[in-house]
Amino acid sequence: MAKTYVVQSNGRTIEMDRVRCKNEDRELQRILEENPDLLCGDQINPDDPRRWLIIKREMPVPDPATGSDRWSIDFFFADQSAMPTFVECKRFADARSRREVIGQMFDYAANGHYYWNKGDMRNLAENSASRKHLALDEAVRNLRPDDDLGTDEFFQRVEDNLREGQVRLVFFLEQSPVELRSVVEFLNKQMERCEVLIVEARQYIYEGTEIVVPMLFGYTEAARQLKRTVTVTTGSRRKWDQDSFLADARARLDEMGVGALQQLYDACKAFCDEIRWGTGTSTGSFNPVISAICPRSILTAFADGRLSINFGSLNGSVQANAFRDELSEFMTRQFDMPLPENLHVKYPTLLADEWIPKANEFIDGLKTLAQNFE
Repeated sequence: MAKTYVVQSNGRTIEMDRVRCKNEDRELQRILEENPDLLCGDQINPDDPRRWLIIKREMPVPDPATGSDRWSIDFFFADQSAMPTFVECKRFADARSRREVIGQMFDYAANGHYYWNKGDMRNLAENSASRKHLALDEAVRNLRPDDDLGTDEFFQRVEDNLREGQVRLVFFLEQSPVELRSVVEFLNKQMERCEVLIVEARQYIYEGTEIVVPMLFGYTEAARQLKRTVTVTTGSRRKWDQDSFLADARARLDEMGVGALQQLYDACKAFCDEIRWGTGTSTGSFNPVISAICPRSILTAFADGRLSINFGSLNGSVQANAFRDELSEFMTRQFDMPLPENLHVKYPTLLADEWIPKANEFIDGLKTLAQNFE
């Protein structure tokens, strides 16, 4: 087992003490419930890091013989692509964290496929969101800030993915046994639709501070190339580009509004590394990304003139957190935007008539912030 060290100012290292999990609920499940990003979404898909919507903790699983709830899965999530994600937490000392737990997980996935529908999952997700003081529509919006996919359509996609068997099974452990890793790697090489993964939540303590280091196992590059998307989707999604976006804007806005969006796009193209185009069914959008700050977009501009300020995406690094703080101060000064305390999970929206009259000031301020982080 690799050791983990802290490098002191004098260049010397101190080995951190490894903590063994004794209480599965407190040391694995509760930590994951409050911090879903421990599921290594950036390691699962480095080009488009997975984000997570919790549908239910202790998700009931029906018995196929009786239809009554017989088991429960520790967590049931969906990512931004509406891919159902089953998570089972196990301590290393738990004998069930060996091969037999694979069969248990496939039981869960197989039976959920038959008994859960979009209405059930939506109701459960609504209850989970309310415990975090969020409306479900807001939680889905936070998950997919770059398009206009509605909540009903999102959960229809989750149901469609379940029906097609396109699911993700994750074993969340403090340490994974070698035989479990071997089985997981083998399954991933054989299956096109289903992902089977291990996330090790290695836990340490240093000067009284608990540290968690999540690591992904079982997903080799060969397995990643094998996976094939077979999701049945509802509605006709589209991939927008500059021409179609501006055409959509001209149909919705006056000349001043279209000019402001064009100006914002040209500026973002100049100081950002990438412009990602949205996939909304009815409204075009673009998402500028500054990789030195964050692999996710700093804002989303819609063809109807709305701007989503993606504070909820700006996290995970010192640079992203610092940019988020400076951006929030700028938005407060420039637009007197009231900002909530839990800014790190919010995506507030500016309407067209709130920012377009101040487009020059907004774009210049955004450019200055970006340059400060080069």
